[in-house]
Order: sequence, then C-alpha cells, then structure tokens
Amino acid sequence: MADKKIFKPDNIMASSGREGSFFDDLNLPPAAADFLQTWYRHLLAAIAILVVVILGWTFTKQFTAARADRASEQLTMAMQIENQAARAAALEEVASSYRRTGAGIWSRIEIAHLAREAGELEQAAQTYEELLGIIPRQDPRQPMVKLNLAQVLSELGRDERAAALYRELENTPGFEAWGLLGSGEILARRGEEAAAAEKYRQVAGMENVAVLLREQAELRLR
Repeated sequence: MADKKIFKPDNIMASSGREGSFFDDLNLPPAAADFLQTWYRHLLAAIAILVVVILGWTFTKQFTAARADRASEQLTMAMQIENQAARAAALEEVASSYRRTGAGIWSRIEIAHLAREAGELEQAAQTYEELLGIIPRQDPRQPMVKLNLAQVLSELGRDERAAALYRELENTPGFEAWGLLGSGEILARRGEEAAAAEKYRQVAGMENVAVLLREQAELRLR
C-alpha cells in the first residue's frame, strides 16, 4: 500500500532544495536570510572583536585610574617627610615608578625645586629642561616650569636662553608680568637701561597683576 504521508518532513526538505536553518525560523525576508546565512560568521567575529576591545579599554582605564591613585598617595606621603634628603629620595621613587602620571611629573617638579633651594642650580636647570620636553604646551604646569627654568638660567648667567624663555612668558596668559620683569632684568644687566625701563613700566601699568610684581617693577624704575 502506498505511503499516503505526502507532507513528511523529508519530502518537504527534498522539495525545497535545502535544509532548514535558524534564519528560516526567524521568518525573515529571503534576501535577509540569505545575507545572514552567508555573513553571520563574519558578523559574530566582528562582535567578538568589539567585545574584546571594549573589555580591554575598560580594564586599561581602571588600571590607569588605580595607578594614578597609588601615585598620588605616594606623592602625598613623600611631601610630608620633613627631612629634605629623605623627601628627595621618596620623590625620586615616585618619579621613577610613575613617570608619566600627574603625580610623577609633580614629583620631578618638586625635585627640581629642592635642588634649586640647595644651590644645585645645574641639576635644577637640567630637571626643568627635561620637564619642558615632557609636559604638553597646553598643560598649566608648563609655563610655571618655564619660569623656574628661566630664573635658574638667569642665576647661572645663561642670559640668552633665559631671555628667550622670558619673551615666551610675556605672551603667556597669567605669566606676562613675570616675563616682562625677567626680560627687564636681563636687559638691565646688559646695560640696555631704556629697554629695561619700558618692560618695568608695562608691569607697573598692569591692572591684574600681583602687588609684589608691581612693587618690584616700580622699585626698578626709581
């Protein structure tokens, strides 16, 4: 007797010319189903790569934040050390261990300050120079380091380099008075009294300038 089960699954698959798939069960348009059937492995690989990138970025961000926190804690402890030699050693440790972090840069700035206070002007100048090569121009610490370097170089008698730095500070917001005053001092040492006096007058005429800077400029004009 003939088998009357016309709609057996095997018959349906044979008549369709292909086996059913997950995408067929989604009732997608044929074009979409064919596209997914062809490219789904590539799409899964792309999704996997995206997940790995996101996880890697998250891990890196967390690691960087934790590292910065540790650096800040060590910097705080180092700054609380009263003995100057011990403080310098602790700052060196922070600077070497966390070189590119904010705390690492501040440690090197403090190291340069300590060298300057100790009269080690060459060491201070070298450290300030190195910092200028590390700190970005838009960083607010950059002009502060530049000013300290200019002052140290001026003390060392390296007026040409110091004068160039002071001229840059003359056009740096918040440091104009320092730049003008420093330029005036170098000009005065060179015997260019008229040019120096003009720098001092500019400082004395500034409205938003520290009283101490204005007083120094007025004193040099007498």
